[in-house]
This record gives sequence, structure tokens and C-alpha cells, in this order.
Amino acid sequence: MLVVQIVLAALLFTALLFFADRWASRCAVEDPITIAERRHARRTHRRRTPARPRRVASAAAPAEPVRRPIQVVAADLRRLNRQVALVPSGSTLVRWKALWAAYDGVLVEAAEMLECPHELAEQPAAGNARDIERVRVLAALEAAGLVVHG
Repeated sequence: MLVVQIVLAALLFTALLFFADRWASRCAVEDPITIAERRHARRTHRRRTPARPRRVASAAAPAEPVRRPIQVVAADLRRLNRQVALVPSGSTLVRWKALWAAYDGVLVEAAEMLECPHELAEQPAAGNARDIERVRVLAALEAAGLVVHG
């Protein structure tokens, strides 16, 4: 009888550890430094841009699309770089693909802001060619002065 109780206790403990790990991986807290970086970039952007009065919608389209500040793009790139590197084991394929898509989107945005040539849009969604292009674009961004690994 004692052996059965010990085995049941071990199984219960293992199940609790499994569910605690699943819960902890979903409750990951964002790095406070990243939050402070993004907050600072938003505040400086708000201070630099004058408040615009509301205007009536006109037929003329704006000359250039509004871009995010480079500080915000760099903070997002660093955050996504960490998240891609530390994806918990057992994550779904959907999560992997979503992280890679977000990371590629921010890479393209940073490359266009710093006028670095890239071919990420022309590469297939998965494969070695896209991975090589990511590394090449990262190297070009770092050569342009953007701190990616911070």
C-alpha cells in the first residue's frame, strides 16, 4: 500500500511540475530595460513632433508615410531577437512562424530606414536562403551603426 502511495505522489508531483512549467512559459515578463527604452523613445518622439490640429479629411494623400522613430525600431529588433533566441521548447509551430514573421518585418523596416539593401521579401518563407539573408541584413544593419545585440 505504501508503494502505491509513493508512486501516486511521484506522478502527481511530476504532473504539477509539468503544468507549472507550462504556466511559467506563458507568463514571461518583458525585460524592464526594453520597456524603459521604448517608453523613452516614444516620449522623445512626442516632444520633437509638434501637436497637429485636427483637420478635415482631404483627397490628397500624404507625401511620405509616417515612420516610427529608429529608436523604437531598434528596441523592437532587440526584443524580437531575444524572443526568437529564447523560444521555449514545446512551443507551437504557429508561435515560431509568428515570431519569425515579426522579426523579418522589423528587419525590413530597419533596413529601409537605414537604406541597407535587402531581399527578405523575395526569399521563400522558410529555408536556408532566408536564414542567410537575415544574417546578411543583420550584418549590414550593424555596419550602419544599429546596435542589434544589446
